[in-house]
Amino acid sequence: MKRRLFIIPLFLIIFSVFLAACSNNQNTAKANNKTSNKGNSVTLNLEAKEKKIKYNNKLVETAMTYNGSVPGQEIRVKEGQKVTIHFKNSLKEDTTLHLHGLSDANKMDGVPDVTQTPIKPGQTFDYTFTAPKPGTYWYHSHTNESTQIGDGLYGVLIVEPKNGEKIDVDKAITINERSSRGSMDMSNMGDMSNMDNMGDMSNMNMGGTSQSHTSDSSHSDMMMSMYDTSIINGKASPSIQPIVVKKGDTVKLRFVNTGLFTQNIQIPAHEFKVTGYDGEKVNKPTLIRNQLIQIAPGERYDVEFKANNPGNWEIKIYADSNDKLKAVIPLTYKGYENQKVKTEGTINKYFDFATYGESSKKAVSTPTKEYQMTLSTNDGGNTFTINGKKMPNPEIYNVKKGDVVRFTITNETNVDHPMHLHGHHFQVLSRNGVPFTGSEVLKDTLNVKPNETYVIQFVADNPGNWLFHCHELHHAESGMVSLVKYN
Repeated sequence: MKRRLFIIPLFLIIFSVFLAACSNNQNTAKANNKTSNKGNSVTLNLEAKEKKIKYNNKLVETAMTYNGSVPGQEIRVKEGQKVTIHFKNSLKEDTTLHLHGLSDANKMDGVPDVTQTPIKPGQTFDYTFTAPKPGTYWYHSHTNESTQIGDGLYGVLIVEPKNGEKIDVDKAITINERSSRGSMDMSNMGDMSNMDNMGDMSNMNMGGTSQSHTSDSSHSDMMMSMYDTSIINGKASPSIQPIVVKKGDTVKLRFVNTGLFTQNIQIPAHEFKVTGYDGEKVNKPTLIRNQLIQIAPGERYDVEFKANNPGNWEIKIYADSNDKLKAVIPLTYKGYENQKVKTEGTINKYFDFATYGESSKKAVSTPTKEYQMTLSTNDGGNTFTINGKKMPNPEIYNVKKGDVVRFTITNETNVDHPMHLHGHHFQVLSRNGVPFTGSEVLKDTLNVKPNETYVIQFVADNPGNWLFHCHELHHAESGMVSLVKYN
């Protein structure tokens, strides 16, 4: 029962590139992915192809995979390494690969008909980049995203420090979802015109058509409610694999939301630190306990803790707006595997990155360009707009290299919008008029909740044409896409 909710415009379509075989928590990639390391260069093969995947004993489906696994093979590289991915499309449809969070050359961004020609079935393409600062990134299709990512085209990319770090257990955890009710192809429920004329980026060619939400907003809500099965590291309950630790271990968990829903993460019975957001470090993180971490589509959170409370515990993960999507990851100490699971009650306090950590007191530059980004809808939630515009005529934000660009983003809708900027990280300065007081928050994806206003800022130091869009893919496909365009 493949997840086929909406067909996305090829303009926001394919976010894919390598990574993700989260060790013992996922389906094993076949050995046809040969990785070679020569000096400071890394070369690997990545193939998009269909394969039957066993999510649990009852849920076995033909999925889209990278190198035969869901999520795709986890790829780890060192900071500063030159990486080449020999990508082959063995699917029956076009695809591309997007390296989410990487700020490399625009031509490697994987947006079909904007930064590259779609990769046809049987064709190949080489993606090259220099591994950035250490952190957690991910790769995924940027073509027909809600279908292709939902069917398995996503994986984790981890950049490690040149000299390593003192971590005993280092696990990536991908969060996704599926429906147990069969295919939901919305291809006959609306059409969005093709974008023409690649020479003028204001009329970008999507490379295909896009399907919008239906004319009945309650129908759209019903479609989202059809997702009823949480997928953690490519497995559904009760087949989700445990995280196994021993007393005294330093444990690092890298949470990656590859799905459509804002999720809550509850770390049981341990003090922990949030050490990174979206590949950027938190300055002087402090130990906290009994706080829920909310992670929206596209975001990554790195969490570290000391394994000092032996037993059998459960990490709880559940969607913010769909009570059917619940999962637990066993956190098991060696020697305690057969003991009864210890449980904790519900936590209602949420982690707040606005006050967490310690500010470096680095001065914020004066902006040279200031823009408004109003997230809205003109039909009650069937389509979503940015400043009243939507694809195929998106809002264009013009910048030039060296600009200090400030955005004020306001959400006038009644749903979350995780806004993702390609090719850059931005600093989050304030929320609802209140300046951030903790560690500087640097992100590439920011979840803007209903009635919230954020001020963000970045330096325009990476020329090209970059998408700035909602990473709830149904919102993006229904119009919520803009473009940051360098002169």
